[in-house]
Amino acid sequence: VREFGGRLISSQNETYLLPVASSSQDDEEHERQEYQHRALTLTLDSLYAVPDLVKAALTPSQKYIPAAVDLGTGTGQWAIEFAREFPHASVVGIDLVPPAPKEPVPPNCRFEVDDVNLPLGHYAKAFNVCHIRGIDHGITNFENFLYRVAQILRTNGVLLLVGGDHQLYMENRSPFPTDSQEGRQGWCATQALFWAVQNTTNTTGGSQSANYKYVDWLLANPYFTSVGFEDVYIPIGPWMKGLDNRCTYIAQLMQANTIRILRSFKPLLLANGYESTLLDRWISAGETELTEMKPRVFGRWRWVWAIRNTTKWVEEPPPGVKS
Repeated sequence: VREFGGRLISSQNETYLLPVASSSQDDEEHERQEYQHRALTLTLDSLYAVPDLVKAALTPSQKYIPAAVDLGTGTGQWAIEFAREFPHASVVGIDLVPPAPKEPVPPNCRFEVDDVNLPLGHYAKAFNVCHIRGIDHGITNFENFLYRVAQILRTNGVLLLVGGDHQLYMENRSPFPTDSQEGRQGWCATQALFWAVQNTTNTTGGSQSANYKYVDWLLANPYFTSVGFEDVYIPIGPWMKGLDNRCTYIAQLMQANTIRILRSFKPLLLANGYESTLLDRWISAGETELTEMKPRVFGRWRWVWAIRNTTKWVEEPPPGVKS
């Protein structure tokens, strides 16, 4: 890791410029990702969508030990909890830096350091479930990445993708304007920061808008079938009337996550020419907006799934997919 913009970031991947989540390196980022993980897990009331498909994919077999992988594992919490739920399966969490879990790691769970932008052939046909959440900005070509992910899944294996929009939504679920200037009516500092990251990663090699395209890419991918998705709007803060205790807690967790992610954006934006004084001003204004819940904001999250078909994987990507 290396220090930049007051935070510790990975030295192995120039595309991924958000702080690392190892608790021994950056407590704030570890805490943020824990809030996000808990909010998303409670939203589904599960670690994953399509439980029937996941459980079928992990049915014990005489041919191999069922296995799952969490690409971009962050804190490692998803992998740890998934390993507890499926003690008969082998679970691997992969990231640029090793996580520092704050609880015991089950014996069927391990962590490896790797850059998933690089070839994945050493994991060929190794997994029955592949989980990928919130790593778009660290992937240089997400469509090609999905092509390479197909190599590591066994036949009938399940791919699980989770991504949040950088487009935020108003109380009526219409999108916040992204072209409003600071100081003018309708300008939202939180949206300005999210959109700055969206534009920055799109021009520097990341795939930050990939979640909009997950479904289309998978439908066009020759190695996947049974593609499905679900969109969920989550209030950032408990501003909605009539929320029960569970939904109030989810909104509070997402509020805490979003306040912290504004500070996590700073190294990436500094590296792409934004001035520190401007970022500090926007971050401060965004934290106030989110704390006071003015304006009222929804975040939209997309869960996508697909099944690996029987088509034999070949090295060359199909026409139209950049290598």
